[in-house]
Amino acid sequence: MTASRDTLTPMMRQYRRIRESLPPDVLLLFRMGDFYEMFFEDAQAAAPVLGVALTHRAGSPMCGVPYHALDAYLAKLVRAGRKAAICDQMEDPATAKGIVRREVTRVVTPGTVIEDAILDAARNNYLAALHQPDPGRYGLALLDLSTGDFTVEELAGDEALRDALRRQAPSECLVGREQREHPALAALLREAAIPAVTSVDDWIFHHDVAREELLRHFRVHSLDGYGCERRPALIGAAGGLLHHVREELRRAVGHVRSLQVRQPGDSLLLDETTVANLDLAPVRGRPAEATLLGVLDNTRTPMGARLLRRWLLRPPCALETVTRRHDAVEHLCTERPLLNALREPLTEVRDLERLIARIGSGQGNGRDLRALATSLEAVPRLAGPLAAAGAGLLQDAARRLHPLPALAERLLRGLVDTPPLALKEGGLIREGFHAPLDELRQMAGEGHAWLARYQAEEQERTGIRTLKV
Repeated sequence: MTASRDTLTPMMRQYRRIRESLPPDVLLLFRMGDFYEMFFEDAQAAAPVLGVALTHRAGSPMCGVPYHALDAYLAKLVRAGRKAAICDQMEDPATAKGIVRREVTRVVTPGTVIEDAILDAARNNYLAALHQPDPGRYGLALLDLSTGDFTVEELAGDEALRDALRRQAPSECLVGREQREHPALAALLREAAIPAVTSVDDWIFHHDVAREELLRHFRVHSLDGYGCERRPALIGAAGGLLHHVREELRRAVGHVRSLQVRQPGDSLLLDETTVANLDLAPVRGRPAEATLLGVLDNTRTPMGARLLRRWLLRPPCALETVTRRHDAVEHLCTERPLLNALREPLTEVRDLERLIARIGSGQGNGRDLRALATSLEAVPRLAGPLAAAGAGLLQDAARRLHPLPALAERLLRGLVDTPPLALKEGGLIREGFHAPLDELRQMAGEGHAWLARYQAEEQERTGIRTLKV
């Protein structure tokens, strides 16, 4: 920063203190009234990416974006491979004594986006973490924070790692600073064409630290149930990733409920060349309609589109799994009434995985809650036809469906039909749902009339005709 600390105002000293607590490659978006402002080098770096004017205050560069359009501008930063720390006002400026207290509430990086406006609905957005406890042996963890999908696998050799990174195409990869200095690994990461590679402290991958992180998060005493208790490569990668997201990025991870350990031989591993030669999915700029995925993808929900992509790019090796899937598909193809009975309610199901992630992390809004309610309403109409189906996989799906009728009814009864986009706008709760809220609304809307009535009542009660309220 170019300005001396002695010449800064108290608010700018607050900005500088917060800025110095962040890594140099993270841009600080500092809430000031109705805008998120950026100053000094951050402003110079962000202005051309965001397409906003770079101005100056007291000779220092600055730029800003409206708070209500934050997601749109975050999308531009993320697509450019940048990271941003969101610093919010933690108290009402009108009642604050002195400088408004501000804190970084979250750090958004390419691999931790959960906003629909930034994400591709048909693809997972993975944050990867790479740990190499021994030469030639890697642990690779992948977390889609927008859905809670959390997996880890062990890979033998550089070629296997390169293929896995290209196949999974993470938006960001965490690597220990010391490990990243190895020329061979640095070259491998460049070849994998990962949009953002983030250097982190090596100690977060240490076995004891990472294991304790996983035990605490999943509330277990052992990792035997996940199949990785005695596999340090897996523990280091998964625990280090979770620690970084929770501690360094200040992100909620409560919706990450399980860890899937991928075992060798579980699925057929397809490298990028095979995927391209077989036209399985879009790679190397190939249009989606020219691939098998583009032909098959008639899914009705984003969750289905992501699942189909995973199934195509990681087909199972177990004959039983393949047979059950084929039986289910054949049954749906031959029983058209069943297929139609499922497709209709599916059109009303929103992206539940990402809805729950946003709501669970405190970043949801009224429209997310309404979408959750309407999606839950459709579940019983799916469960009935699935339970009556003649394929085991479809019947299993019916048993796993839980419509949560009490929650759906409460949300639909309590929320207005068209909720506002921002919770702070008000008007989210339907009139008649909560009597005390209705009374407060009436008081706010009829304030003058209420004050006049209250004054008259107090004058009558006290006998003081000159009493003023």
